[in-house]
Amino acid sequence: MRVDPRRAVATVEHDGLLWFQLRLLSSLDTLDGPDETLAVTVAEDGNRVEARCASSRWDERVTVLEHHPDRLEITTTVRGHGDLLTAHLLGGHRPPSGFLPSGSALDTVFSPNPDHPRRVLRPAAEPAVVAVTGDGAEPGVGRWLFCPAPWCYAVSRDDRWAALGLAAGIDEQTFTSFHYTGGTDGFALRLDYEGHTRVDGEFTTPALVIQFGHPTPQAAISAHGDLLRERDLAPRIRTEIQRHWLEPIFCGWGAQSALPGVTQEHSTQENYDGFLAHLGHHDVVPGTVVVDDKWAAHYATSRPDERRWPDLRGWIARRHADNQRVLLWWKAWDHDGAPREACVTLPDGTPVALDPEHPLGEKTVVDAVTHMLGDLDADGLKVDFLARTPSGTALRHAGNRWGAALLHHLLKLVYDTAKAVKPGALIVTHTPNPAFADVTDMVRLNDIRMLDAIDPDGPVVPHMRYRASVVAAALPGVPVDSDGWCLPDRAQWRAYLDIQAELGVPALYYADRVDLSGEELTAADLAEVARVWAAYRRTLDEPGTAS
Repeated sequence: MRVDPRRAVATVEHDGLLWFQLRLLSSLDTLDGPDETLAVTVAEDGNRVEARCASSRWDERVTVLEHHPDRLEITTTVRGHGDLLTAHLLGGHRPPSGFLPSGSALDTVFSPNPDHPRRVLRPAAEPAVVAVTGDGAEPGVGRWLFCPAPWCYAVSRDDRWAALGLAAGIDEQTFTSFHYTGGTDGFALRLDYEGHTRVDGEFTTPALVIQFGHPTPQAAISAHGDLLRERDLAPRIRTEIQRHWLEPIFCGWGAQSALPGVTQEHSTQENYDGFLAHLGHHDVVPGTVVVDDKWAAHYATSRPDERRWPDLRGWIARRHADNQRVLLWWKAWDHDGAPREACVTLPDGTPVALDPEHPLGEKTVVDAVTHMLGDLDADGLKVDFLARTPSGTALRHAGNRWGAALLHHLLKLVYDTAKAVKPGALIVTHTPNPAFADVTDMVRLNDIRMLDAIDPDGPVVPHMRYRASVVAAALPGVPVDSDGWCLPDRAQWRAYLDIQAELGVPALYYADRVDLSGEELTAADLAEVARVWAAYRRTLDEPGTAS
């Protein structure tokens, strides 16, 4: 590494190759305005480089870079007062030149966040984002499938890989998004705090750790997770896995979607009896049944809609009698049925999401989970819509957490309540992030085909292999729900059926037809499901598979 103190730039080579010209500047903008560097003094001391900056926004700002044989670590500390809006890392505002990013000799970027089926590897000049926000129904923000993915990008130079990862405990993760902002021969990183992190005295950004020397992007993601666990910044991965968690899954959402009309209206006791009877006639007998949206009258309170489910507790008991377990679909953040005081709100008091830090919000969540697993005797939850994590500087809420920290708090409330009510309950999320290992038992790969994507016909099998590889790298040993909705046609459904057991727990979303194409599933199709499931179940009885 060679440092140019005048420009505050560190030129970084590894294995004889130029990788970066790292800008030793940051900008921690606040709601009051941008943070500009007015002057900078750079000093080196052994493996430590310190850039001490005069700031237009803070009393003091200091960026520290430590270089080691296998990695670089960069932090920025500010002193002063303000509500943090964004933190620009490896780049910053410096008059009269404007925003100055870092230089880059990178070839490609691997994003662990599946936002597009053909953008797993992207040119280094293209941006990427990992976030706890997103929406499949809105154009341009289809980044909700993993929520959050690991806070780590893998970057390549001449087929060699390095990890660009954040190292911070979950309480420090009060940001909603982690952006890689690529450009021509340059890049910077950005964290969105949205004005909900108050700095009173001193604040240090999450450490950015650049780890070199990896043969694949998955190896880089894995090294990032190992580093977090070694430093106790992420929980150790649980090793106790119950066998019944790994039983093949039938989720009724796809079968609901194949019926005419509004999909949610088809979550009925009668329909689910019909789905299971049809599958059973063809010897397709799931070990786990997921009752999907909208079995509940109100999302927040999670009481059955008795028009659709006149006896959900009795129905679950009958599944138990047939040696099956039932997961209930639970929609995170939805305030439907909750008191206004329990919610994150707009400035005028309009509720937009449950607030798990408000006493009434916490009570609402605890009561709902207790009812689902206690009163109804369900065996676990399929937790969905995590990317509805509230976002916006104008929002009002009760506590100090925001972004990923608030999402984790919600899931920990759900997880701890579930385990207190029923220790063997299975909690399925779509959070393949090392910091979330203590709030999930199984990671769902999530919806296969993004209906509103620009390229909805992207490759199914390669894309799902990629998603599973991210989970395996970030959370090794954690079970995977392979999902199974939605698929464009019967041929691709069959192709995905063939590899599901390689990726994780096989999951079937259809009963008699594929919803999008309308093609019927033949007796031979369902016989193949039965064969695949039988072969998969035999592997569960091998020594060491599960307790």
